[in-house]
Amino acid sequence: MDTALFSVLSGIYTGHQINHNQETLSEYALALNGSITYPSAVVWPENEEQLIATVQAANKYSFEIHPVAQGRNWGYGTAQGTRSKQVIINLSRLSEVLEINEEHAYVRVQPGITQLQLHQALTNINSSLQLDITAAGSHTSVVGNLLERGFGHTDYSDRFSNVLSMRVLLPNGEIITTGMEMFPSSKAKHLYPYGIGPVLNGLFSQSNLGIVLDMTIALQPKPEYQATVMVMCRDEADAPEMVSTIAELKLKGVVTSGVHTVSMTRAVGELASKAAGAWVLTTSLAGPRSIVKARYKYFKQTIKQHLPRARVFMMDDFRWGVLCKINEHLKSPALYGLQLVIDLKKGIPSDDAIKTLLDHPEATSEMKTSDFPACFRWICAVSSFSKKDIKEMLSVCHQVFEKYGYEERYSLTNVSERAVVMIANIRFGKTEDEIAKARDFHKELDNALLTAGFCPYRSGSGMFDVIKPYIASSNLKLLNNLKLAVDPNNILSPGKYWMTGSPESGKTEPSDIMGEQAQNTEAEPVLTES
Repeated sequence: MDTALFSVLSGIYTGHQINHNQETLSEYALALNGSITYPSAVVWPENEEQLIATVQAANKYSFEIHPVAQGRNWGYGTAQGTRSKQVIINLSRLSEVLEINEEHAYVRVQPGITQLQLHQALTNINSSLQLDITAAGSHTSVVGNLLERGFGHTDYSDRFSNVLSMRVLLPNGEIITTGMEMFPSSKAKHLYPYGIGPVLNGLFSQSNLGIVLDMTIALQPKPEYQATVMVMCRDEADAPEMVSTIAELKLKGVVTSGVHTVSMTRAVGELASKAAGAWVLTTSLAGPRSIVKARYKYFKQTIKQHLPRARVFMMDDFRWGVLCKINEHLKSPALYGLQLVIDLKKGIPSDDAIKTLLDHPEATSEMKTSDFPACFRWICAVSSFSKKDIKEMLSVCHQVFEKYGYEERYSLTNVSERAVVMIANIRFGKTEDEIAKARDFHKELDNALLTAGFCPYRSGSGMFDVIKPYIASSNLKLLNNLKLAVDPNNILSPGKYWMTGSPESGKTEPSDIMGEQAQNTEAEPVLTES
């Protein structure tokens, strides 16, 4: 690292809060897709004052910063910066639960809080509230996933829609608040996300316009009665009908939670060949017992009407308890796998999904990227719920999967009453040949889906370029103008989600080619005051 940069950072951070040794830089340079983009240093602020000082220093001395909440953005860039020579700001030590409000059903948290930490905080006070979580793992960030608009499993599965307010550090060093928190005296400052005037929350989702200092998140009160519902489909061709039927049930208000229809290869990994079916659907019904029972009856009748051969199950706490007792003697691995599904629907974080995803029984969300047994990357696309569109989307994927010889693993999530998100993935070896093959596969599949009108709902470092040509130029112009207004010195994650800021010269773009070693061979920058 340049000595001038080290001197600046050392004036803000103590020894254990700053690291630029080769091992650390290599870890933060590496994404799970095999791409490498080296930072200059990694820092761990322990209070807001240090974070503010870092932003001010970046403006004064013209260096770039890239914040990560936990650095575990699996499959979308991990902790990798948007280009080389950036200072990675790891916010994991800003992990306090600032408030749990039982009356108004919300929490306020700092950006580094993990799913497990927040779950434990709620459990410790016997809270009446429950989380909506993702399957990314216990040690992944709550705030980071919300800002990337990830989705979950409960009635609050549209996770970003449950953000009530934020305090945000802008790249120019100023702090703003969103929602009704814009009025310091407001009685509803943590309750009404729109505030007055333009809605600001969205500016800081999937963007590089600010660093969230704390976030207020609406939580679901624990329901009186909750049941996990599963549907097993035997045929590969059943998925479009299933997804379309679920959309009908969501439009009628029968199903209000996130619904995931998952290929058996995705659900159980290498054990798929032994499974009795091609797809498994999981969802949750929650509320007063009588209402849940009535909704389940209608749900089952509708599924059977559209898919007569499907098998429909409901699992409540009593039935699950009986099965667990029986399994003390049977020791069926299938029931152990079912525990993950039950936990997800109740907001209990787990690392079990990562083990299945990577077909590695020891994989955890605490692992270093370099320790993962294989490379990995997501492909995602948004569709309508029409059977024709779902069938076409899967057909587009099938052709490219078949061409490259990868196993097809899918999830189809009814994220709303009208839209469906498909997520596919491959895992591949760490050799140069395997990484190069995966790079070609992803590029071809991304382009095929975009050309057919199935566009992604999120992206990540090293993955933006293939999407940009498909976006309306007027939208790109507006994004660039916003970046120029909020970040005039272009210090914060330049290029993230196409927000490039002012034109630059003489700066090397990051490697977006998986497996290419983007080493720090360029001349070190000389820090000067702006």
